[in-house]
Amino acid sequence: MGYLIKGGIVITEKGEIPADVAIDNQRISAVGSDLVDSSERVTLDARGKYVLPGVIDAHTHFALRSRGTITADDFESGTKAAACGGVTTVIDFADQIPGMSLADAAKARIDEAKPYVATDFALHMTITKAPENPDSELRDLLESGVGAVKLFTTYRAAGYLLEKNDFIKVSKAAHRAGLLVTVHAEDNDLVENLESRMKAKGETAPAYHAVSRPGEAEASAIRNTASILGEAGLPVYFVHVSSGPGLEAVREARKKGYTVYAETSPHYLTLTSNLYAQDNAREFIMTPPLRDSCDIDALWNGVLNGEFDVIATDHCAFTRRQKAEGTSCFDTLPGIPGVETLLPLVHHEGVVRRGMRLSEIARMLSYNPAKLFGLYPRKGTITPGADADVVIFDPNLRKTITSDSQHSKAGYTPYEGMTVQGYPTTVLVRGKVVYDNGTFLGAQGSGRFIASKGRLSRG
Repeated sequence: MGYLIKGGIVITEKGEIPADVAIDNQRISAVGSDLVDSSERVTLDARGKYVLPGVIDAHTHFALRSRGTITADDFESGTKAAACGGVTTVIDFADQIPGMSLADAAKARIDEAKPYVATDFALHMTITKAPENPDSELRDLLESGVGAVKLFTTYRAAGYLLEKNDFIKVSKAAHRAGLLVTVHAEDNDLVENLESRMKAKGETAPAYHAVSRPGEAEASAIRNTASILGEAGLPVYFVHVSSGPGLEAVREARKKGYTVYAETSPHYLTLTSNLYAQDNAREFIMTPPLRDSCDIDALWNGVLNGEFDVIATDHCAFTRRQKAEGTSCFDTLPGIPGVETLLPLVHHEGVVRRGMRLSEIARMLSYNPAKLFGLYPRKGTITPGADADVVIFDPNLRKTITSDSQHSKAGYTPYEGMTVQGYPTTVLVRGKVVYDNGTFLGAQGSGRFIASKGRLSRG
């Protein structure tokens, strides 16, 4: 069965055009004015609504095994929540597994996810130790369909930090193989030294989380990493840039001629560190931490000026019970839910409140993730031949975000009580309706793994 989406405003990374969209055989077959209906298609009325390319959340953590536990959302609940918010593809992570090649670890992760996903998915690979034969392993990894690696400059105690020599070795091998290097950037020495001083003074409560990992730690790591990789001629993508100083470090690197891509997240654009003064402070602990209102202003200036390439959620959900197992800001499980609210929050806070161009939503939430991570032109665009991943979005529909309205197994949302203007009404994944007017219609296991073609040029 096909569809004809009639009378909407199609939003692309270049602008807005009144157009109909025809869908046949899971793909977009035509985009144009007054397309002729067919008895083989069902008509979807999009008058007064936007027709957006399906959102690609380029940073999620479903069924993540870390720190002796597993995240609340598995691939079933996580992708259900994604679909209900207009996210049609998620890019999750495969972890390096001792004694297993990177490609085999990726295959194991793909096999784990396939029976459960309701949206399509792709993968990044987290590398915490340099392989013995990095060039061949990373070439094989790309052959397996993984187009990016993630490296950490922090979390030594948790086993994630990749020491400098290995960091450079892996980065160069990844680049030669055609993979994009993505980095969680915080200065580990600065963070560890600060932690030691704070523990000595008894400053360990969740209320101290923002103090324990300051914006300068992020900025320092961005400057250092961008310099090392930039001087070697390697592009780098910084995940979840959270602070004004972090964004300024990105600017500095670009002025030096380095190729730097930057991602930020909805929580850094909406929530402040004042929440750590509340009794439920643990529910807002993620890394990097929330910042001040001046950082929110700085980040939004970056978004509105086109300095960010991607907005992604870093969805890493834990239940209140899991969060409560932490005794301090240093051992509370870091992460929050967010995949379902990505599109509504960016539209409300960006377009409605700050006059952001609609094309920027398509650019940062769909087109650029597809381009940067090797999924374009199959994903990220409404053009003939692309997968029919489409969001019909009512810009006037108002909804209040509540725990009860969300599909995450976290059992809470950090955006509790926020009212947003603009919400998806119908969501299609490869031409199948998976969400319609408040009801999830997708099926467990209906999603597919989308193999990356590797690092592509900036959108």
